[in-house]
Amino acid sequence: MAGDRSPYSCQQCYFMIHQSCIDLPEIINVNRHEHRLSRRLHLSLGSWVCRFCHKNVDWSYGAYSCSICPNYVIHSKCAIRSDVWDKLELKGIPEEPGDIEPFKVIDENLICHFSHKEHYLQFNEEGIISGGSIRCEACVLPIYSQAFYSCVQCNFILHKTRANLSRKKRHFFHNKPLTLICGDKIEHCEMCETYSQGFKYTDFKYCSIDVKCAMLSESIIHESHPCTLYYITNTYIKCASCNEGGCRSFSCDDCSFGLHERCAVLPKTIQHWYDEHLIFLCYNKNKRGGEYWCDICEEQIDTMIWFYTCDSCCVTFHTECVLGDFSRFMPGRIVTHRNWRIKAMQTSPGFLPRCYICHTQRAVPFVLNLCNPQNNVFICSLECLVRTRLGRTSFREVVYFILYRFVLNSYLRNNE
Repeated sequence: MAGDRSPYSCQQCYFMIHQSCIDLPEIINVNRHEHRLSRRLHLSLGSWVCRFCHKNVDWSYGAYSCSICPNYVIHSKCAIRSDVWDKLELKGIPEEPGDIEPFKVIDENLICHFSHKEHYLQFNEEGIISGGSIRCEACVLPIYSQAFYSCVQCNFILHKTRANLSRKKRHFFHNKPLTLICGDKIEHCEMCETYSQGFKYTDFKYCSIDVKCAMLSESIIHESHPCTLYYITNTYIKCASCNEGGCRSFSCDDCSFGLHERCAVLPKTIQHWYDEHLIFLCYNKNKRGGEYWCDICEEQIDTMIWFYTCDSCCVTFHTECVLGDFSRFMPGRIVTHRNWRIKAMQTSPGFLPRCYICHTQRAVPFVLNLCNPQNNVFICSLECLVRTRLGRTSFREVVYFILYRFVLNSYLRNNE
């Protein structure tokens, strides 16, 4: 490493170390790996690649490596980054016991899950089609035909993959260990920036991410791109899905392809009552020719961004029209948020309420019912939600603001 003109050196064996490197911790945890890493002055001969920056590691300069995973190494400078290391030296500190199992096995078909201890959950084989009418308590996504666990006495349901989630984990998005908690309230996911009522991984202080994002690893394979995508920060990349720029994304080392976190977790298939079939996320450039129109909002689709399509009916939809802002809320369940009682309600051709704020009847999959004692108020989007008292802005203030803007614009037009 260049730039340090006063290193420490041994005259007998020609060992040399920078002043800035002499205090490097010996044993650490990083958020990119599940095991502890130890600092090695030299690696064995061979070709090594850093698991953080994906650049070559010179074996003679050493690095941090894992004693359990022989191929895992990371540059010393990469390992002690503030967004990777939790700043704890673990030398002399006993290793914590293994992860607590998320459930106890009762028999070959029954488990007792930590999130639903009052009743047993029964295993249901993959292939049982639910039609999307039932939803997983953890990710709040429809079951469809995946294997799942269902309560033998109530409506509590978990995808099999969600039931097996670790109680604690380290995640590349945060440098502290995270704990899995049940979804008893509405929270904001720091990673994909959506609101969800499902299970969360949290440090109980600064970070909370939903299980959908928590299941992502630092490197992913996405159907839209042939190369492996790696999670990077502090590098501006335009997202291939939404065509917007950002400094956090999953990107390709060999080209300029990138995906925002929220776009990387868009469901590949989904249902909407506007079409009787499953609709698919379209990102194939070969299909992007001519003009496309959204059958829900009847506005044109920008073919530079991803959209949903039904191959059987040859119809297309905006992703925001298909998903809406409240699709991660458990429908029909009343929760308290900022002193309001809220209930997400699924729309249908026979139930399409008018939004209290924008006065439109949008065919979004869910609307939010603010259970006002005087009357039922329906909200169609987060944009409208922040304009209510729930968003700390009174309806009267919104009306005054709209009137002010109307008068101001009229005055400006008349004086041009």
